[in-house]
Amino acid sequence: MGLEWGIGIVIVGFLLVVAASKSVTKPLRWAGVLALQFVIGAVLLFFANIIGEMAGYHIPINPVTAFLTGFLRIPGVLAMVVIKLYLV
Repeated sequence: MGLEWGIGIVIVGFLLVVAASKSVTKPLRWAGVLALQFVIGAVLLFFANIIGEMAGYHIPINPVTAFLTGFLRIPGVLAMVVIKLYLV
């Protein structure tokens, strides 16, 4: 499945949730919170990668790592660093 299909499925799913709900504000609020978590996680990983250049490691910024880091914040970044250094 291509990226276009994935984006289309997400948009259609979001529209179905909005159509099935009685209130449009709740799904929009949840979508905003979710987007904010992704942005916070990506920014934290970006700064962790800048600092990690000195130590020689890099954590890839993808949707899974960005969401986990955004949800867990600093402990999430530390967990990603530990996983990267010792398990991978």
